[in-house]
Amino acid sequence: MKDLLNIRVVRISIWIWYLVGIAGFLIHPLRPLFQQLTPYGMVMAAVLLLYFQEPKSLKNWIVFAAIALVGFIAELIGVNTQRLFGVYTYGDTLGLKLWNTPIIISLNWLVLIYCIAALSKNIRDNWYFPVIGAATMVAFDWIMEPVAIATGMWNWGGQEIPLKNYIDWFLISGFMFLMIRILKIEINNRIAVVLIAMQLVFFLTLNLLIRTMLWNF
Repeated sequence: MKDLLNIRVVRISIWIWYLVGIAGFLIHPLRPLFQQLTPYGMVMAAVLLLYFQEPKSLKNWIVFAAIALVGFIAELIGVNTQRLFGVYTYGDTLGLKLWNTPIIISLNWLVLIYCIAALSKNIRDNWYFPVIGAATMVAFDWIMEPVAIATGMWNWGGQEIPLKNYIDWFLISGFMFLMIRILKIEINNRIAVVLIAMQLVFFLTLNLLIRTMLWNF
């Protein structure tokens, strides 16, 4: 009963965090504060997911760390060489950078890959799991991109988001999902659905709002 109560508290807290985040970014005077809070929210999401991960094993931890590392290296190569994703730069919203790349971006890759894998439990053993997972990642990135640009996470130098960005997202995330399938990583998590759902609500809502006069009110 106590464990169930804790899960409910965490789920409600996640709802509140993202709903407050929407309001905070929408209210112009509060926006700088919520930009500063963004890295802490990403850390919180990763910590909560790993805390409620079942089963807990060394194999799982190594794979999760590898996903975060691959994501960071991909972004590092992309932002410094433009060979991945396209020509883009990071702003200050995501915090401390290493070689022009926010360290926290590794957790963004991990959280998204993890949550999508958790939701795909029924198809993880099928050959098409990496394809479905990668396509879902691209769809999520398509929703996230306008918000990331508007909130100073990264920018494309005022240019249109290139098709290459989505192609590379598909290939890199597909590799990560393939790794999960081949290594038969078991992912069970009681808060993953709520977390990814609220991230979707957050980015989708702001995506729509930045197209209106409310964003600059």
